[in-house]
Amino acid sequence: MNVLIIQPQAREFDRHLAAGLKGAGIEPVFIYTAAKPRPEQVSATGAETLFLPLRGRLDIGGIWGLRKLIGAYAPRALYCGTAVQCFAAIMAQLSGRRARLVFYRGALRSPNWLSPSDLLIFKSGRVDVFHCASRAVAELLSQAGLTKSQIVVFPPVGYPAARFDSVEPSPEFINRAAQFRIGAVANYRRVKGLEFLIDAFGVVLARGLDAELYIVGKDEHGELKRCVERSMAKGRIVLTGPIRPPWAVLKTFDCLVVPSLSEGLPKVIIEAFGCGVPVVATRVGGIPEVVTHNVTGLLVEPANSAELAVAIQTLLSDVAVARRLAAAARKEFLERFEASVVAQKYVEIFRRSG
Repeated sequence: MNVLIIQPQAREFDRHLAAGLKGAGIEPVFIYTAAKPRPEQVSATGAETLFLPLRGRLDIGGIWGLRKLIGAYAPRALYCGTAVQCFAAIMAQLSGRRARLVFYRGALRSPNWLSPSDLLIFKSGRVDVFHCASRAVAELLSQAGLTKSQIVVFPPVGYPAARFDSVEPSPEFINRAAQFRIGAVANYRRVKGLEFLIDAFGVVLARGLDAELYIVGKDEHGELKRCVERSMAKGRIVLTGPIRPPWAVLKTFDCLVVPSLSEGLPKVIIEAFGCGVPVVATRVGGIPEVVTHNVTGLLVEPANSAELAVAIQTLLSDVAVARRLAAAARKEFLERFEASVVAQKYVEIFRRSG
C-alpha cells in the first residue's frame, strides 16, 4: 500500500513515522510543499521524499503537479497537513481515480463557512478522515456537523525518548542568577498569555522566592519586550529569542509555564514531559487532555495571574510535589507521545483509509 504524506517541511518525526509505516507494510512517500528538504534530511527519513512547491490554494502548477504524482504512485491514501494542501488534493482529484483523503486539523477554531476552501474541505464529503490534534479540536468539528466516524484524535508527532535523554543542558544557560528558574516557550502573541505570566512572576518575587524567568521565542514586534520593561521584575526576566529545538534550555527550568488563553495541543508540554520538567498550564483547549491536574502537572484558570503565581510557588517550594508530577508526566509521555506509539496511530489511520 502506497500513501502520500503531504506537509510543509521535513520533521525529525518523519523517520520514525516512515519506520513504523514500513514495518506495517505501508510504503510512504513524503511530499514537502514549503521547503525543500536538505540531503541529510532525505537520507535520515529512509523513505522516498519529493519537493512540490505549493504557493497557495490557487497554485494551478502545484495542483497539476500533485495530480501527476497521484497518477504516478496510485496511492491508497493522501495525508494533508494543512488546509492549502487539502484544498490542492481535492482539486487534483476532481476527476479520475480518487485516493482516500486524510486532513490534519490542529487549529482550535471552527470552520469559516464564508471561505470557499473550508466549504470544500468540510462540506463536500471529499475528505474521508479528519485527524484532530485534540478532543477540543474534534468537538469543534463535531459542532460543525462532522460525525464521530469521520474523526480520529491523536498527537501529530511523537518524540523518541532517547532524544530527550541524550540532550544536555546548554552550557550558556547552566549558570543562574537565582535559585529557581521559571520558563516559558512561545512565540509572542496575545493568545499565549505571557503578560499574565510576567505579572505572576512579579507576585512570586514579592513573596520572597529567589527566581528568574526565561521566555524562549520570537518577539517579532517587540511587544513582549515592552511588557517586560514595564514590569517591576524586569531585572529578573530574560528574553532569549527563538531556540530550536528548545530542549537544551528547557532542561534548565525548574518548571515550565504555559499561560495560554487558547490552545489546541501545545507541543512544548509534551517536550517538558519528555525532559522531566514539571508543568503549570492553563485549563484551556486541549491542555487538560494532556495535563491532568495534580497528577501530571498543575492546571489554573486562564488570565488569572494570582492563581498562576500560587501554582508556580507550589512547584518551586515543594520538591516532593514537583518530582511526583514530573515522574507521572514522563510515564504519560512514554505511553502516549513516544515516537513509536504515535507512528502506530498513523498505521491505524491508513489501514482505516485502505
